[in-house]
Amino acid sequence: MHEQEEQRWPRDFERGLRIAQDAELKVHLSLGRFGNLFAGPTYMPSWYTFRHPQSLVKDRHGRAHDMTCFNHEAFRSWLFSEVEYYLTTYPLNGILIDEPRVPDITCFCSVCRALCPDITDLQHFRRRSMVDFLNELFSCVKRANSQAKTSIVLLPQDLNLIEELATVPALDTIGCHLFWQLLGEDVAMVETWGHQVVDAVKQHGKRSQLWLQNFNLDETDEPMLASAFSGLLSAEPDDIACYYFWRNNANPEQVWQQTRGLLRRIPRRQLFWQTSPRIPVTNIAGTESS
Repeated sequence: MHEQEEQRWPRDFERGLRIAQDAELKVHLSLGRFGNLFAGPTYMPSWYTFRHPQSLVKDRHGRAHDMTCFNHEAFRSWLFSEVEYYLTTYPLNGILIDEPRVPDITCFCSVCRALCPDITDLQHFRRRSMVDFLNELFSCVKRANSQAKTSIVLLPQDLNLIEELATVPALDTIGCHLFWQLLGEDVAMVETWGHQVVDAVKQHGKRSQLWLQNFNLDETDEPMLASAFSGLLSAEPDDIACYYFWRNNANPEQVWQQTRGLLRRIPRRQLFWQTSPRIPVTNIAGTESS
């Protein structure tokens, strides 16, 4: 969800949560474009960033970029209070961070300069401070609700962050968007990326999560959907995910039906609703077992 949606559409938000509960689904809230730092379903700018231009990332030439610097204490305080509010107000099972904007731009804002006076170290400082920011964010989630799960989903080009993210104690799951077509890659890369994620995450005792691209597919891409799913499944991730809205497909209904069929191929051991072993019936005192 985006920053203003809960305030603007409270009935819809509560209704959606009730429907999910009735269907016995787990609900993980994605902080869509909060501070323009994370991805979201629509390209909606952050209201916080718009109202706090002093928080913008600035490059070495003083040019402002369209995202808030996560080192600003006021932004952290606001974001953490939002997270705490959602987790204590609504029946949520977790928080998901979607495609965090990695520090491809070294920030030279006054806060970063004060925290790291050595200009030559600013680039490395930016990366270290991003991991520190995410550590604080996920710790905030656990403080608000110790049972809530925390997840982060990366793009394939950001998989070099896994080793550092895996050191965050409060992070439960590390995932990847295996969006081969959107990134202009061969479908075979799905299997390569998938194994890279699962192997790295498993070493650190975290859960792995792989996302299937079932959107933005034209007629020539549709036949590759099954191949992409097979490559994803071969990595044996803990979780498999995909979008439900079949957005921008040439044949949306056909893609959705194919997606449903593919999801049925997930081994039962990977389904969170798998049947628990039968509980043995205790023999009642004074009766003989049959």
